Amino acid sequence: MLDGARADGYLAMQFNAVVETNERAVRLWESFGFEVLTTVPEAFAHPVHGLVGLHIMYRDL
Repeated sequence: MLDGARADGYLAMQFNAVVETNERAVRLWESFGFEVLTTVPEAFAHPVHGLVGLHIMYRDL
């Protein structure tokens, strides 16, 4: 995906909606070079933790 976007001339990639309490998913996206750009507060109703934020993740290509 990243290589294809770069080949098509994109300069950055954004991934929406990584639940902030999903530490494994956050680490996975970080391993691909993404960082948390911002967090939308209380945007996800977690069954255990209640309302939690959603990370918007970003990386340069």
